[in-house]
Amino acid sequence: CFRLCTTYHRPMLLSAAVGLGLAAGVGATPKPVLYGYDVVAYFSLDANDPGVLGSSLYQANLTVGDLSNSSKKMDTTEYTFFFANEKNKNAFEKEPWKYAPRWGGF
Repeated sequence: CFRLCTTYHRPMLLSAAVGLGLAAGVGATPKPVLYGYDVVAYFSLDANDPGVLGSSLYQANLTVGDLSNSSKKMDTTEYTFFFANEKNKNAFEKEPWKYAPRWGGF
């Protein structure tokens, strides 16, 4: 049974180890908003142009808190945005709510 059991459970053990590593932050990479597409670049594209994929080399964080009057509050959350270049990153950092999706969804 040892060989059969270890062969059968190996994928589950690997999955558990990967899960624990990600939970601990080991090897974790930021998951960018909008799958890493540059939100600033969208403002210079024509309607039929494809989006511009950003890079982790140019990233900025946006901290969002719950400003509602509700008794149940959402935790303050930090979202990571990727940009195609330094110019777009700087534009976002200067006026993040000009470029961030208006109704959340990220």
